[in-house]
Amino acid sequence: MMKSGSHDATLSNWIICELSDGRRFVAGKVSGDRKGRFREGAYITTSLLVSPIEAIADGEIIETLNSRYLLTERNKADDEIFAKLDAWLAQQPTPPTLFDVLAVRDIDLLNAFVLRGFRAAAAEAAWRSKKAD
Repeated sequence: MMKSGSHDATLSNWIICELSDGRRFVAGKVSGDRKGRFREGAYITTSLLVSPIEAIADGEIIETLNSRYLLTERNKADDEIFAKLDAWLAQQPTPPTLFDVLAVRDIDLLNAFVLRGFRAAAAEAAWRSKKAD
């Protein structure tokens, strides 16, 4: 890990967002912004990640195109249902549709499938609106 003074701000309750082209950024609650860009406690999206995906973890300092963030307290609320979804997806011969998920009759699987799709769409929308600014 890099020395503690080498970051611009801290992000908590963070998640990794992936765009349809594979590029990634992080969204989370910002604090201690040394550049004075963000209101304390605001939820932000970062610029695109420069750090490799393997380096993104609690306690690490990540680098984006514009800043360096110390990551704390990753949002872990959905880990269990996403793990269940990933295990189910790995067993499917082709990418499933919503109707395939509904046919399984598992509410956790449905929740994870819909939530992942929503987060992907929200990430795309956030990124497009950020580019328009």
